[in-house]
Amino acid sequence: MTTIALVGTTPAITKIRKRLAESPLPFQVVDDTALADLIVTDEPAPTPNHLGVASADVPDHFFCSDESVDYVVAALTEAHLAGAHGVRVRRTVQTNSDLPVLGLHLPWHRLARKLSRRTNKFDAVDYDWTTDESIDVEAFDGEVVVQVADEELTARIRARGAVDANDGRFHWVGMLYSDRAAELKADGKSSATVALPGGEAVKAKLAEVTQWGTVRMTGVGTPPWESLVVA
Repeated sequence: MTTIALVGTTPAITKIRKRLAESPLPFQVVDDTALADLIVTDEPAPTPNHLGVASADVPDHFFCSDESVDYVVAALTEAHLAGAHGVRVRRTVQTNSDLPVLGLHLPWHRLARKLSRRTNKFDAVDYDWTTDESIDVEAFDGEVVVQVADEELTARIRARGAVDANDGRFHWVGMLYSDRAAELKADGKSSATVALPGGEAVKAKLAEVTQWGTVRMTGVGTPPWESLVVA
């Protein structure tokens, strides 16, 4: 499991701590940075950096401000689902000068040009993640077919799970990357099925729409993907 250290006393750190504590995912937060896989700090990011949130020269760190709380929580969620023990923003992403720093006030003529690309949405492909084989085999990241009511959609999901000692059943949770699924959940639809393309569907639930637009999907029992280990 990914361990996270939160460093600082600013409102941004307080918000992240609260969000992690309230999450249905079992985030492991430690006080000692020496014991942490990832460190979140309220210090400013060094230059150069990506969005003021990460620097390729300082791996395993996220630099947080009030404007980037949602982004950092999304990154920590991705890390937890991947079982990451380390992360580094890709230098090719960092050197993209078209991306503004989150929270930086730009002149209106520059801001207008950048608004179409500026987003608080986190994208996992911007980063290289360090994991170990024992955790990788329990994770699934790929395309699935989701059925909600009479509508079928195809989307990417990143999921992992474990056997619950209380009931002896396998419980899994994942992040579904689908704007349409988010719309269906907002319309009050929760019951769903999920399957690999061409595979057998299993029951699942659209649990909630996250702050960054993804949908948390949960299920109990054997998931439809083979790379999730079911004990």
